[in-house]
Amino acid sequence: MIDLLKGVRVLDFTHVHAGPLCTYQLALMGATVIKVESPNGGDQMRQMGHQFATGMSPGFLGQNANKTSIALDLKHQDSEPVINRLLEASDVLVINMRPGTSNRLNIDYETCKEINSGLIYCAISGYGQEGPESDRPAMDHLMQGESGMILSTGFPGQPARVGFAVSDASTALISSSAINAALLRRKTTGAGAYLDVSMLESSMAIMGLNYYGYFATGQVNPPPGANPLASLGSAGTWPCANGTLLVNANNMRLFARMAGAIGRPELASDERFNSLAKLSANGQELRKLFGDLFKTNSATHWDGVLREAGVPSGILKGPPDTVEHAQLSYRNSIGSIDNVPGMTKSLRFLGAGFLVDGEPTTPQAAPPLLGQQSREILADIGYSQEEIVKLINDKVVSCPDNA
Repeated sequence: MIDLLKGVRVLDFTHVHAGPLCTYQLALMGATVIKVESPNGGDQMRQMGHQFATGMSPGFLGQNANKTSIALDLKHQDSEPVINRLLEASDVLVINMRPGTSNRLNIDYETCKEINSGLIYCAISGYGQEGPESDRPAMDHLMQGESGMILSTGFPGQPARVGFAVSDASTALISSSAINAALLRRKTTGAGAYLDVSMLESSMAIMGLNYYGYFATGQVNPPPGANPLASLGSAGTWPCANGTLLVNANNMRLFARMAGAIGRPELASDERFNSLAKLSANGQELRKLFGDLFKTNSATHWDGVLREAGVPSGILKGPPDTVEHAQLSYRNSIGSIDNVPGMTKSLRFLGAGFLVDGEPTTPQAAPPLLGQQSREILADIGYSQEEIVKLINDKVVSCPDNA
């Protein structure tokens, strides 16, 4: 069991993707994550997609393992004491409601800080908690467009959305990084923190190279089209007899290795291609030479040839191929859990993207049903069985019938 954040308790008031992925990262690092959900459906992601069991969609399953769930009606007048006890016992609170919503529910930072001065409060939103556009709703594709991602993807005149929720994901990872930094500072100073994480700014942060170039030159690079790096004739993608080859021979040393490996060493000294400037100026001519050759065999073959020569290469893959990657198997980077609600077989889960002392950061516990641990969580913060029964009967808290 990974113990990097052992003993850290996180209150998770998040829903959909950016917030839950942030707290999933913390859970994989060993934090105790308590997912606080509305009894009326819970996290919106529970309902978004095929239902393997009630409230168990693929998106929910994939980012809520290793967490517990309490179904608490934040609008009920008797929920405040429960929230206060949870706050007193917690180290971190993560929320991704629209700015202002937390105030209406009495879980804004100032209110929470009065209860727990050392609390690390992470508020995730589209544009930040204050400012002229802070109240605008934000979703991943809107943030991709507003940040410049969409115009930097696809073809000139035909921009394209990145094919996964990259704005949500970048915000999640930046949020978890900020939380860990705040926990480190608190260990030294005892001070809590108010982390105001913007999806717009997080998206721009991971686009760094696009912005660095613009700041320095005032120029915006055009979208790369179907073949990134194609302006350099020795880098990009090539269709093969079977599969698609990826190559990044982006300097003269690697170009010479590439040419030699494929049996055309004379290309490295050819007057058309003997400098980086010429590799770019005559890139399409060189690409055709390579393309004709690569079509004579499979991508697997050419990948092996180039790898042996020390040329950076790979094979274009989709998820079905990627998850079977030998390197992932060696590192045990994809875990599996049995008895996941609604699943008739074990379900695979992604880890946090790194090993800890050789141990993979994959989850050990199945994603929770809505309110599955309500009783357990209440008991842990000091409620008696009689008080728990009353909270359930009064519909302040709910739990599955068998929990």
